[in-house]
Amino acid sequence: MKISQLAKYRLNNINWLVNFGVATTLPGVIQAQSLSLFIKELNSDEWEGTTLVVGNKITDYLAKKHTNKYQHWNSTVKEAKNVVENDIIPKIIFPESEKDSMTDNLKWDLVNYLLEDAYSTFLQEPFFFDGLINVYEAGHMPCGWSGTWPAGKLVIY
Repeated sequence: MKISQLAKYRLNNINWLVNFGVATTLPGVIQAQSLSLFIKELNSDEWEGTTLVVGNKITDYLAKKHTNKYQHWNSTVKEAKNVVENDIIPKIIFPESEKDSMTDNLKWDLVNYLLEDAYSTFLQEPFFFDGLINVYEAGHMPCGWSGTWPAGKLVIY
């Protein structure tokens, strides 16, 4: 499996965080009302758990249903990390006080988006990490989930 050029192009053309903290018009999301609430959500065990559950669902499905394709998972992860670390992260200006936690969360989201995209022909929609990229494309950052996934709503800032 290879990371698609279209997915890389999509990430390279995002105006990162241009609406960070600005009121959103995105449908179906909840907006954190302050930077401190954003940071609390971003660093919460619940948000980490939600993204882990989704990522694990992808790998579990591929391992069981598409064993031959799943054999390439580790090399695809390596390629995705390389793209994110070298091509995307250096372009983003983070608030200095929150740079570490924001960078870690962003890397996780982007690597998983690239993996989800690479294996998309074998997966069932809706695509969770693709939905997170829609939020980044709108200039915001996902930071939490209200409810128990898949029920509930994405929290953004």
